[in-house]
Amino acid sequence: MNLYFIKRGQRKMDLKEIYTKLTAKKCAFIAIFFWATAFVLTKVVLKEVDVTTLGVLRYFFASIIVIFILIKKKIPIPELKDIPAFIFAGFSGYAGYIALFNIATLLSSPSTLSVINALAPAITAIVAYFIFNERIKLIGWLSMGISFCGILILTLWDGVLTVNKGILYMLAGCLLLSLYNISQRYLTKKYSSFDVSMYSMLIGGILLVIYSPSSITNMFSISFTSLILIVYMSIFPSIISYFFWTKAFELAKHTTEVTSFMFVTPVLATLMGIIILGDIPKLSTLIGGVVIILGMILFNKTK
Repeated sequence: MNLYFIKRGQRKMDLKEIYTKLTAKKCAFIAIFFWATAFVLTKVVLKEVDVTTLGVLRYFFASIIVIFILIKKKIPIPELKDIPAFIFAGFSGYAGYIALFNIATLLSSPSTLSVINALAPAITAIVAYFIFNERIKLIGWLSMGISFCGILILTLWDGVLTVNKGILYMLAGCLLLSLYNISQRYLTKKYSSFDVSMYSMLIGGILLVIYSPSSITNMFSISFTSLILIVYMSIFPSIISYFFWTKAFELAKHTTEVTSFMFVTPVLATLMGIIILGDIPKLSTLIGGVVIILGMILFNKTK
């Protein structure tokens, strides 16, 4: 028995030692790696599960974990006057976004969607420009123009305007994500970014369950493999990724040291799509994706 506790203690020490040696770049890579898996695994699960059930179950399981974290860390409940802002954040960043993301995944490839998702920072800047009149440098507008050209390549490659509905749903999801980012500016003035994320995720999960409570019982009729993948997405791309992403910013000397890793997500998602789904990206996706990412890298340099 003593030997068991000694070995268990050694394992804890080893994990703690590994954790203390993590750098900003390592934390950022861990976060975007798990995010990239969501683009591919969502496609896998949607072969059996409908978009609503997947969204509800993913954040139902995530909410259970969040409740445990909130109780364990004794995080105080938000003030009553801030609840509407948290509901807005929960809808825009989680419930609404995941609904659009799942529909987009049904209609398009992981490689295409991960590239479109990389536009979120630029869309956030545009929303902030119109809402808060925040100034965008000329180079910022130029970089967004370059990325827009990438979107045109994705849609006009065949010579006619054949808009992929998946791209439109993903763009709508990015718009919601940008509104979530804007709401964080207000909430993080009073609460930590971790607290805001946890409560927003919890409320997002509650909104999804309220919308479709019957989806909870669907877990008993889906395969064990799909259920495991949903639980995985509830934990790693939803919670663990955020934890490491936040840790990366804490360790980074410069913000761009972390944010630059966002543009690795499409590369990883594309590679995973090829390996897991056998999904070979079209030439339009590769060329359009490169143009979009180059535009966003340039945009990131303007911050």
